Amino acid sequence: MTEIQVVQTGTQAAIVLGEKLTASEVPNLKSEMKRLIGSGVTAMTLDCTRLAMMDSTGIGCLVAAYNSLDKVDGKLYMIQVSSDMYDLLCSMRLDRRVKISPLLPR
Repeated sequence: MTEIQVVQTGTQAAIVLGEKLTASEVPNLKSEMKRLIGSGVTAMTLDCTRLAMMDSTGIGCLVAAYNSLDKVDGKLYMIQVSSDMYDLLCSMRLDRRVKISPLLPR
């Protein structure tokens, strides 16, 4: 299981994801997201710099996070998304709900 890093400042939180967002990692991430939203976070940014693999459970986690934040008039952002991951998320039309920023060139 890959560790995530969380930084919360008031109503904003940033989560640095690990290499995978799959069935084995999602329970930990969902629990952390639920805790953050419960503590008043309304803007959540997922840093996907290290993210290389996501399965259907990971996609479901993103949808659940969006829905939970939407209930509190919050927003979900994804930054540093690889081009392949960006294409996948856009093909599923998640870009219509979640603000997705592609990986910046080095």
